[in-house]
Amino acid sequence: MISIIICSVNPELLASIKKNIGETIGIPHEIVDIDNSKNQYGICKIYNEGGAKAKFPILCFMHEDILFETKNWGQLICAHLADSCTGLLGIAGGDAKSLVPSSWSIPIVSNEINLVQHYKFGKEIHTKITVTNPYTQGIAKKVIALDGVLLCTKKEVFAEFKFDEATFGGFHGYDIDYSLQVNTKYDVYVIFDVIIHHFSEGNPDKKWIDSAILVSKKWKNKLPVSIYNLSMPEYNLHHWHSLQVFLQHLFRLNYGYITIIKFYLTYSFTRFFTIRRFLSMGKYVFANMYSNYKLKHKELEPKH
Repeated sequence: MISIIICSVNPELLASIKKNIGETIGIPHEIVDIDNSKNQYGICKIYNEGGAKAKFPILCFMHEDILFETKNWGQLICAHLADSCTGLLGIAGGDAKSLVPSSWSIPIVSNEINLVQHYKFGKEIHTKITVTNPYTQGIAKKVIALDGVLLCTKKEVFAEFKFDEATFGGFHGYDIDYSLQVNTKYDVYVIFDVIIHHFSEGNPDKKWIDSAILVSKKWKNKLPVSIYNLSMPEYNLHHWHSLQVFLQHLFRLNYGYITIIKFYLTYSFTRFFTIRRFLSMGKYVFANMYSNYKLKHKELEPKH
C-alpha cells in the first residue's frame, strides 16, 4: 500500500495524475495532495507535512507533471523497497556528487536514467531516455543522488530522514540533499522496470544555483562521494570537470565577474588543487570574461 505525496500548483495537472495513478498503480493507495498554488511554502515543508499525514508504509513523493506508463507499478515499487538495505528509489540519478555546486547529472562513469522526457521549454520531440552503465546488470542501479521528479521511500526511513526545510526553502536542492541523507545509512537506486512520462525539462536558474551552493556548503565535509571506490586522480578529474560546468552556468546566467572569480578560486584551492588544472581553468575563465566584454562593448557601439 502506497501513500502518494504531491505538492500541487496546477489543478488540471493534479486531476490528470490522480486519474492516471488510479488506472495504473494496481494496489491500494492514497493521494495526499497539498495545494501550493500560491507558492507560499517550499517543497521540503510540503513534503514533510504530506509525509506526516501519510498512513501507508510506502511513501512516493512526486511532481504532478508526470504520468505512469507501467501497469501495476505500485507492486514493483513495493518489491524494490522490501529489501531492508534499500532506502530510496527514483527514475534518474548520478553515480557521484562533487564538492563543487552541481546537479546529480555529472557522473564519474555513467548516469542512470529511465523515463520518457517531454519538453516544455524547447521544441524537441518527446524522447524515451534510457542511460545506464553498460557494465552493470539489473533492473535497479545504485546511485548517490536522485532527481526529485519521483522519490519513493519507506515510512521508517522517512521517520529517520526528513526533508531539510530549514536549509532549502524553495524548490531546488532538496532531492540531492535528501538522497545524501538517506545514503548515509541505506542504498539509493534508480529503477528500470517503471516507466514514467515527464512533461517538463530542467531549466537551471539563479535559484537553482543558490540551492546547489547550499548543498555543497551543508555537505562539504562529506563530499565528494561516489558509489565507486575511486582513486585520487579520478576524483580530481571529476572535481575540475564539475567546476567547469558550474562556471559555465555562472557565465550563462550573467553573474558578475567578481562573483565568478570568487567561486573559481574557492573551488580551485581544495585538496584537488594542481597548478596545471588551476592555470587551465583560469585560462577558460578569463577567455570567457574577455569574450563577454567584447560582445557587450560591440552592442554598445553606435550603429551607422
